[in-house]
Amino acid sequence: MHDLVNNIGIEQSLMPQIIQASALNTGDIDTQGAEALAVVLLVGDIADTLTSSVRIDVKIEHADDDGTGSPDSYTDCVDADVLNFTGLSSGQFLSIDTSGEEQKRYMIGYRGGKRFVKVTATPVSLSTGGAVAFMTLKGNLGQLPVDNT
Repeated sequence: MHDLVNNIGIEQSLMPQIIQASALNTGDIDTQGAEALAVVLLVGDIADTLTSSVRIDVKIEHADDDGTGSPDSYTDCVDADVLNFTGLSSGQFLSIDTSGEEQKRYMIGYRGGKRFVKVTATPVSLSTGGAVAFMTLKGNLGQLPVDNT
């Protein structure tokens, strides 16, 4: 089949939630069976006035299989592990710190060689916060068609 519905795996890694005091993440994303992976962060209206000291920092990490099909310790990704962003520092690829950066979507591609990936959004000094969500897109899958129902 030559259509997107049956050829791309789509997972909602984090249902829309209010980010305010605690970090939110995708959980363990298993890349097994996929040759391509992208994670999309959807950012809603953030009630706080965003600045360099009131912001949301976003980082990407990866881990090998621990031998049981679960992730070993996560380590920060570097520029060579990702697509769409450069200048990663401690895995951080994005800082949402101005009003023009909210109500948008951000996508990072993963090309590192580890089995598991996790993306985390960490609030910094938010008092009210706003909605965020994560979606995972998996491509070049070893088994088709994909069930996206």
